[in-house]
Amino acid sequence: MRPRPLILIAAPDGLHPALARVSADPQYETLVVHTGESVLRALYRYRPDGLILSLRLPGLDPWEVLSRVRDMSDLPIAVVDLTYRVADAARALEAGADDYLTPGLSEQLHGPMLRARLRRTGDAPPDTASVVEDGLLTLDLSTHEAVLSGHRLDLTPFEFALLAALARHPGQVLSADRLLRLVWDVPADSDASRVKYTVLRLRRKIAGATGAPAPIETVRGVGYRYLAQPGQD
Repeated sequence: MRPRPLILIAAPDGLHPALARVSADPQYETLVVHTGESVLRALYRYRPDGLILSLRLPGLDPWEVLSRVRDMSDLPIAVVDLTYRVADAARALEAGADDYLTPGLSEQLHGPMLRARLRRTGDAPPDTASVVEDGLLTLDLSTHEAVLSGHRLDLTPFEFALLAALARHPGQVLSADRLLRLVWDVPADSDASRVKYTVLRLRRKIAGATGAPAPIETVRGVGYRYLAQPGQD
């Protein structure tokens, strides 16, 4: 294990002050690269613990970089841009990013949000109740293995954590605000779209692996709940 988590920062020359603060944070080791191609090389060579990816990155298209990184790794990814665009935020989250950040986000949240991401990489101590099982779903919290109806699920850390949070409260409706606290460990007034798109990706993966609807029900205007039998949206 590295003494400090390694954060790969992919941004054009001249870091935005928010990224510069991350690179100067003594809690992390940082590696800064300036092209899309160099992201993929660094990913293979250094095995970072997290990626901060700018949408202004030159070279290989940043959207292609995001797709390739997510295909080969489940490390936490924060996409950053100079301005907030709803379409880009939705696209990034649906493509597998864990966050979409802009300079408008309070500077006080940058450090806590990054630390929350890194806690999902597996370095944290295993939960004392290491297995969640109900006859339909088995989650091994120490190895991050998920099996549903006999089918293994290939989940990112946030998808796994979201499924675990729901499965630990079967039949209960969990609001987006509560899931933000349980899964992302960020304030309840943070962008709730990350919950929506992680649920969307999770449902797609479950349906693809099992051939059946995911046992996650949307309670419109309230939140989500895990059911012993597949729910309807």
